[in-house]
Amino acid sequence: MREKIALILVVTLLLAVLPALNAAAAEEPLFDTEAAKAGLEKGLALVKQKKYDAAVEVFEEAAATSPEVEAEALYYAGYACYLKGRAGDEDARQRSVEFFDRAYEINPNFSPNKFKPTEPLPSPAAQLGGDVTPAAAAPASTLAIPPVQTAPATTAAPATPA
Repeated sequence: MREKIALILVVTLLLAVLPALNAAAAEEPLFDTEAAKAGLEKGLALVKQKKYDAAVEVFEEAAATSPEVEAEALYYAGYACYLKGRAGDEDARQRSVEFFDRAYEINPNFSPNKFKPTEPLPSPAAQLGGDVTPAAAAPASTLAIPPVQTAPATTAAPATPA
């Protein structure tokens, strides 16, 4: 009899405690997306300060923290390596390609949206005296691909060998 009462008491306690434990587990997120986004901001600030190695470390940590920002963090890590590689560091250039490949493997439609130039690019008309590519300086009508001309149809029979 005591065993039955003890069993009923244990089952009752478990039923009372389980919902509370389940609610506590549901409130805690699986990934810390806010920390990952803060890492992205910190990494971008380091890139602007030209501290590329530190930025790459921060971006890699952000990528590991949350899959929601993983592609973006890897892209920015690649961008930091690219900027470092412009000074002639071949290893950094290779790492940038690897980061870009990983970012686009995770999300083929990824497009960076945070790191933008501080000044808008001038229009081609404003650049007439400067470094202008032919495509930028040419009117849009001259950039159109001309239609393909077909050869005229011949009605003569092919020549027969004599």
